[in-house]
Amino acid sequence: MDHLLTVASWECDGASWRTWLPLEDRDEDGSRAVPVDPTGLDVGSVGSVYIFECRHCPGRPFTHWYDSD
Repeated sequence: MDHLLTVASWECDGASWRTWLPLEDRDEDGSRAVPVDPTGLDVGSVGSVYIFECRHCPGRPFTHWYDSD
């Protein structure tokens, strides 16, 4: 199964944004200019849903994994 999609409640946490946040989403001083949850989405108490698909199998079966805090 190949990882196809992740739907997460938050885009980042209080520390990880420093490693991946685009420059366009930062203030002039380099601090975060966007909230950690700009969409307001809450997947089961700050969780995530992961979708997987087998691209090699007939019918392309899929499954998912769900986690929450």
